[in-house]
Amino acid sequence: MIDKIKPLVNTILLSIMAIAVVVGVIYYLKDKPEDVRPTPVNNAKIILPTEIEINVGELGQLDATKSNGVSFIWRCIPEGLNVQIYSDGKKLMFSSGKIGEYICVVSSAYNDEVDQKVVKVIVHPRNYDPDNPNPTPPAPGPIVPDGTLHGNILAWSQSVRSPGKVMEAAALARGFDAVAVQIEAGTLITADDVQNATRTATNSALGSSKVQWTPFLNNLQAYLKKEKLRGTLVTVEDHVKIWREIANGLRNIRS
Repeated sequence: MIDKIKPLVNTILLSIMAIAVVVGVIYYLKDKPEDVRPTPVNNAKIILPTEIEINVGELGQLDATKSNGVSFIWRCIPEGLNVQIYSDGKKLMFSSGKIGEYICVVSSAYNDEVDQKVVKVIVHPRNYDPDNPNPTPPAPGPIVPDGTLHGNILAWSQSVRSPGKVMEAAALARGFDAVAVQIEAGTLITADDVQNATRTATNSALGSSKVQWTPFLNNLQAYLKKEKLRGTLVTVEDHVKIWREIANGLRNIRS
């Protein structure tokens, strides 16, 4: 009796084990978490950064030699990048003389697989420092006399330390213009007349601030003496011309 039952028991056990295996496979396929399932491999995958930065005039490079693709096609937009493709199409050398943002798109193929990558290219101004992207502009250096009366006036004005410097310069300019008008009208005839009228206009324009303007006035007086010695400050027309130039220079004093 027992011998007859054994085959039946074995058959039942095998059936139970088969069912367990099927159930296990179904469980594995249906309930296995997505993150542990194998990811399909794209053999054409392109390995490149998503963004690259250069300065105007510098050379940049996109190197896809670590990619498996056997053929590559590059396209950069908008126009403005100077590009050169080499190393069987796997490297792109580029530069630009214009700041801005550009997009380089590269496509790759490997057998029947393809991939595409988009890289942003940022071109910064020349000498751009990524560690200090917004540097404080250097303080303006001193104005150096350039030999012209206008340039000399701006340079000499740097010695003036009066709080009302710009307004006083404008008032002084009006004084020199007024003297020029008097010279043209024939009201001022002699050199002494012009000198006295200019002194009066200067005192009226500067008032108590004349002390702060003393170095400037001394430089201007020395310049006028040199012009007289050169013979370029003799006639009525000479005086009108130079007095008007002085007025224009004074009006351009901004600080």
